[in-house]
Amino acid sequence: MATNTSSQNLGRLILPKIKIVGVGGGGCSIVSEIAKIFARKKIKHGGRIEFIAANVDWQALKNVPKKVKKFYFGEETTHGLGCGMNPELGEKAAKAAQGRIKKELQKADFCIFVSCLGGGTGSGAMPIFSQVANSLNLLTLGVFTLPFKFEGQKRTEIAKSALKKIKPNLNSTVVMSNQKIFQLIKEQTSLHRAFLLMNKILAQTFEGLIEALYQPGMINTDFADLRSILKQKGAGAYLNCAKAGGKNRITIALKRLFENPLSNFELKESQAFLCDIAGPRNLSMQEIEKVAKTIFQFNPRAKIIFGINSLHLKDQIRITLLAVKPPEKAKSKKVKSKKEKQAEKRPKKEVAKKLKKKSKKKTSSLKIKKRIRRNALDIHKIAKETEKELLGEEKKWDIPTFLRQKFSSK
Repeated sequence: MATNTSSQNLGRLILPKIKIVGVGGGGCSIVSEIAKIFARKKIKHGGRIEFIAANVDWQALKNVPKKVKKFYFGEETTHGLGCGMNPELGEKAAKAAQGRIKKELQKADFCIFVSCLGGGTGSGAMPIFSQVANSLNLLTLGVFTLPFKFEGQKRTEIAKSALKKIKPNLNSTVVMSNQKIFQLIKEQTSLHRAFLLMNKILAQTFEGLIEALYQPGMINTDFADLRSILKQKGAGAYLNCAKAGGKNRITIALKRLFENPLSNFELKESQAFLCDIAGPRNLSMQEIEKVAKTIFQFNPRAKIIFGINSLHLKDQIRITLLAVKPPEKAKSKKVKSKKEKQAEKRPKKEVAKKLKKKSKKKTSSLKIKKRIRRNALDIHKIAKETEKELLGEEKKWDIPTFLRQKFSSK
């Protein structure tokens, strides 16, 4: 009995504490659906994953399932109602609850924030949640959706403005466009079914990432690997999970993995990859090599971490990929070495020296000209030439008629 309890305690120490936090109405509904899928699939996480729904709308929080923790805030600001597309109100509500947010997040090792930007609560409160997480030095990942086009330009502006505030405080952010859901659904599909499909994609992705961290495999990917991939603040990220079975399972899985219709992410810009391959016992070396080669082609210089799990997936193979690219500011501002700075200064100094030499030559030539003595004949020639030039210039002038008459009479 003693050995069992000690192994359980050891497992608790190794497994990271993950909090998946939905902020605002859209974020809460996504997290609720993911929690339902996790419960239905009986995904094992040793009680180390906590689902939280954070909202100012008390009525909306009533619909959250029991397995999701309710975090109600903004009672004095919105009085239990929503923010009505006013991000300033959402920000004010979150600022008033900063102490409680800190208390809720501080026990986590890794926080995944989910929010639908463009409204009042998500766009207003999410920047405050990200600031608190940053102050606690937590490892963070944000998954955010941008509004549909039919929701209007104002919502898109609110979403983009919020994203600018959130990004610097999180390690990485995954941005998805609601508009791109039309590429996955038929014209007759209802809005409810469209959102369910989106939630299913996210749930499958989170499932792959969590199992990669929690399940022991032939080649492990643990929390230390995740931390090394997400070490830089403000980075962009691509997160996807794909399954396939049959003869061409690896080709189909790779195609699904890299062709995420909800994302605009350029994988060639990635500097770090965390890839977990899960499959049955007949998973071949050739299949693993094909995955590795495909990822390697995006950026041969990138940091690539692989994990291989042998799960009971029958004939199916599942690949989970987290790709991270550096923040935009870091790419534009390159730190120059001392040698590069000195090389830049050299041409300027050389140009200055050349100009000095030229100016010295000019002054010396003038001095030489001044020293030259001229005889009487040379002076006479110069006088005649200057006289001719002056007469020529006078002919060009237009002399008034009254002056011409005056001169002719004389």
